[in-house]
Formats: sequence, C-alpha cells, structure tokens
Amino acid sequence: MIIPRPWLSARTARPSVDNSVKILVSLFGALLIALLASGHESTRDCTLCGAAAGGLGFSGAASAVLSFCLCAYALWVTFQGMRQSQSTRRLLESQSLLSKFRRAFDDNLTRSEFTLVATTVLSEFAQFFGADEVRLEIVEPRTGVTVEEYFGIKFPPPIEPEVKADLLVRAGITSSNGEQIGRHFLDVESMRPWPFTARTTMKVAAAVTTPLGRIGILLLAYSKPRRSFREDEISLLCSALSGLIQTAADHCKRRNREDLERSLSHAERVQAVGTLASGIAHEFNNILGALLGYGEMALQRAEEGEYVGHYLHEMMATARRAEFIVSQILTLSRSREQERRPINLVEAIRDALPLISASLPDLDVNAPLVPDEDCKLLGHPVELQQVVMNLCKNAFEASRGEIKVDINVDVVLVEGVKSLFLGLLQPGKYARVSISDNGNGISPDVLPHIFEPFFTTKAAIGGTGLGLAAVHGLVTAIDGRIDVTSDCGKGTSFELYFPHSTMVPTPINQFIAVPSVMSGNGQLIAILKPHCRDLAMLEEKIAALGYEPVGFLEIGMMEDWLSTQTPDLIMIDVRSIPPSYSARDIATMARGAHVALISHFGREEILISAIALRFTLLREPLSSRALADAIRGGIVGEKERRSLVENRSALPSANRWTASPS
Repeated sequence: MIIPRPWLSARTARPSVDNSVKILVSLFGALLIALLASGHESTRDCTLCGAAAGGLGFSGAASAVLSFCLCAYALWVTFQGMRQSQSTRRLLESQSLLSKFRRAFDDNLTRSEFTLVATTVLSEFAQFFGADEVRLEIVEPRTGVTVEEYFGIKFPPPIEPEVKADLLVRAGITSSNGEQIGRHFLDVESMRPWPFTARTTMKVAAAVTTPLGRIGILLLAYSKPRRSFREDEISLLCSALSGLIQTAADHCKRRNREDLERSLSHAERVQAVGTLASGIAHEFNNILGALLGYGEMALQRAEEGEYVGHYLHEMMATARRAEFIVSQILTLSRSREQERRPINLVEAIRDALPLISASLPDLDVNAPLVPDEDCKLLGHPVELQQVVMNLCKNAFEASRGEIKVDINVDVVLVEGVKSLFLGLLQPGKYARVSISDNGNGISPDVLPHIFEPFFTTKAAIGGTGLGLAAVHGLVTAIDGRIDVTSDCGKGTSFELYFPHSTMVPTPINQFIAVPSVMSGNGQLIAILKPHCRDLAMLEEKIAALGYEPVGFLEIGMMEDWLSTQTPDLIMIDVRSIPPSYSARDIATMARGAHVALISHFGREEILISAIALRFTLLREPLSSRALADAIRGGIVGEKERRSLVENRSALPSANRWTASPS
C-alpha cells in the first residue's frame, strides 16, 4: 500500500535504546549521590570514595534535592518513552485499519454498494478515534459547494458555514517555501486551531487536500467530553484522513469507466438537444424575418405620416429580444462571448414585465420596483429577462389555481460568509432579485435536483427539464449565485445575487434601439430568392433603401439576364442554388459584380468556398441596418478593388513611357 505524503509526517518513536540509557544513567547518578552523602562506615573506609565525598562536600539536603531531580528526570523520560511507544502503536494500528479499508473497497463495487461500504468504513474510522458520530464532506474550495458527502451510522448536523469557510481558507494556505500545507485541525466548540489550552472537547474538525485538488472536511462528534487532542493525535488524525481519502480515490479511479460511460450518454443527449435547438433557431429566424421586415417598413411609413401605431413599436422591441435569443443559441455553438455592459437591474426587469404579462396572462405579478440608481451589475438585459421569465413560467406551470408572484429588487451588503442552496456567498456588495410565489412548493426529495438538465416532474405534459437549468447557466455565467427556499403548500422563493458594479449603467433602450440606415442612389441590385413572398418583401426593403431591385425566382432566369446586364451587386439565397452549382460557378456567372450570399442552415461547403472568393455572407433575419451595410460595403468594396487593379495595370506602361527618351 502506498502511503500518501501527509502520512509520513506522523510522529514516530525514537529508538528505545536512547531512553533506556538516559534512565539508567539518571538512576545510577541518584544512587551514587545518595551513597556519597550517607555516613555509612564502608564508604568512609574506601579511600577513593572518601576523597570524592570530601572533595564534593555534599550536604544532606543538597544530595536529597539532586537525587530527587535525577529520579524525576528518569520518570519524565520513562513517560515520554511510553507516549512515543503509544504513538507508534496507534500509527501501526491505523495503518492496519487503512489496509482493511483498502480491501473493503473492492473493484467490483457499484455506486450504491460503495456508499454502504463508505458508511461502514467511516463508522470504524470514528470508533478508532473514540468518536460517536462522523461526517465527511468533499468541498470545492473555489465555490464552497459540497461535491460529495458521506456519513457514518451516526452522523452530526451539517458543518456550519463559518467553520467550513475557515477550514477551506486555512487548508489552502501555503508555507514560507511556497508549498501548500494541505491540512488543518480545528476544535469546533472553541474555534481554536490548536486546542491545547482547553481541557475537554466534544466536536472537532479536520481538513485535508484531496488528490483532485478539493478539500475533504471530517467532522467528529463525541457524546461525552473527552480530553483535547494532543499534537501527535492531531497529526495522526490528519494523516489517517489523508490515507482514507487516498484509498477511496484509488477506488474512484477504478470506477471511472462507469462514470465516463454515463457522461458520454449525457453528452449525446445534450448534442441531440443542441441539434434540435439549432433547427428551431433557424425556423424561428424565418418567422423573425417576416416580423422584422414588415415591422420596419411600417415604421418607415409611419415616419412619413402615412400610418402610426404604438403596437408596431412593441412588436419591434419583442422581435429584437427574440433575435438576441437566437443569436445566443448560435453563439453557444461557435464558442463566442456575449456582450456584457453595466446595466440597472430595476430598469431591466421593469422592461420585461409587459412580455411576462403577454406570455402568462393568468399570472398575477406584483413587482413594486422602486427606482434605485445603485442597483447595477455587469450583464445583458435580455439574459436577465430570460431568467425572470423562466422563473415566473416555472411558478405558473408547477402550481394550480390563482398564482401570485412577487418580484423585488434591492442592494445588500454581505458581511460574512453566507451559506446558500448552491455553495457559499462570499462577503461583498450584491444586487439581489427575489422572486417568490404562493404555489404548492417543492418537495424536499425533488429540491436538490431542480437545476439538473433534463430533470422534470412534468414529463407527462411535455416538460423538458431545461428551464431552471438555463436559469442556473445564465446566472453563473455572470458570476451570480442562487439561493432557494421552499415550503410545501406555501410556496417557493428564489434569491439571485449578482456582484455589484460601480460603472455608469447603459440605458436599456441602447440594447434594442432601432439603428439609422444609409440610403443608396439608385444602384442596380439583382436578387435571387426561392419564394415569391420572400422575394417581394426583400425587393420592397431594398427599394426603400434607395436602390433599384431586380428579382428572380430561378437561377436560370438570372443567368440569362446577367448575360446582357451588369448590376452593382448580386444577392443570392443559398436555397436557390442548385446542388450542381459551386461558388466558382456563381463567380463566373456574376461577371465581375460583387456577390452577397444569404446563408441558411446547410450548404456549408458552398459557404466555405464563398469566403475564399470574398463573397459577402448575410444571415437572416435581415434588418434594415444589416442590409444597408452589406449593400454599401459590397458596392464600395468592389469599386475600390477595381480601382486598385486599374492602377496596377497602368503602372508598367507609365514606366515604359518615362524610360523611352533615355
């Protein structure tokens, strides 16, 4: 059995021969002094001893004191030897116990059997140190979340947040030479790391670093007061705990195959959901294309005085929120970071209330949002609105009857470490959102699983188990924390904590404001779309931007027209390109005109080739700003390219003309 490094620091007894020599010398010295000080006749007859006695001149009192000191020293050395022998015996017994534990963790144990064996092992471990109750928690040091938890047959209550925070900090302290100490002992009742001044104790805790970099915290409780731990007992406890965790870790490595298979199955499910989400996103894009297109046209007509309607502005704001959600889904697949700026939390949630009322008309939402200039954080308003929307929808779907949801926003100052439903909340200033309902509540056996992906209690009515998982992902992505309390029959409360920001907040309307667009000057634009309705809408939008559109429904008709005409820009929907056509064929057909491709799901090979040929790529829905920028960029860029080619072709002839006189 390989003993971990912390184990080697346990105190062991020195060779007993040293103590034996000290004891014999001390006793012999005490006896010699007693003989020299006595007035025995045989001592006087001895010339050598008499001379020694006379020379030293011992008095009776001094001899007695010196003899007593030597005898006391011999007794102290004997006591120390007994303690060292006892420490060595305990060390050997603990090694035998760990060997027994190693045999108990059989390779063929299942996860449930491993838990039962761990309970027995911990009970024997506690009995070895005289404890009546034992609890072991494996904690992630960065977040304070308990990753795994094991109990003995009898176990104490959970470790207090203050004790856990102190152990996590001290177990991770590095020494002066830069090495991590990796262990800490604490008398929980007195909160002293080295309880030598206390005579008795009833609860102690020890923390050591695990092989995976986490912190293992052991809590031992005694039914009766016991003598405080000595330094050698503390070293033995921490070393034995390291050996126990190492033994269990070795078994965990052997069962990693089962976990990897489960993770692979989970990853395949996530991939399937991702594929489904990608398809939904692109289908949703088609709906948004019509919504944004006709909405922008209506706004332009309204500015000209032809028609004005407030509902069109609401439609545009809602459509742009949906556009951002689609962008989020596509961003996740491309591993890009979302834009985050300082925002006012009260304004962001107030902006989402109309959307909640429209989506859940039967939900009674009470949101007394008082303006607060200090309630700021770094994020995106649509992400926060998604969080609030999902929590309100979850409360509505999980309850029956009249449901009331209260939404409150405030700024809190956390002075000490606070224990939450998920991990620990470090001291600091936070913007807090409280969302509570009067529903049926969440049962205690369901509550620990509510943020797990695919976990749902509404599978029979179409629940996916992704709503609260999305809430957890969005909140933690901006370094937020979640606390959940629920009482069956009374309701559930979610408290979201976000790190406070001191930066000036960005107005919410800047995230979804309709940008201004630049108009053209009658340039000719050729368009190819597969559907008549989409073609008509795109022609109308391009005409409104000041260009002259010419639309086609078939690529053959466009090819015939291009043989006699030269447009300033060609826009082609990739769905209109036959499978036999390549990007090179499109470039040949364009005859020098710049090409802009409207991309859709699929046909990735032609899009890759289009990038190499410097085509412009557009993604629907096409807003007026994106469409205007693409057209202007394509026309101006093509003119600059042609001008550069003409200058380069004219340069050699100019050189020959200037060189001919010589």
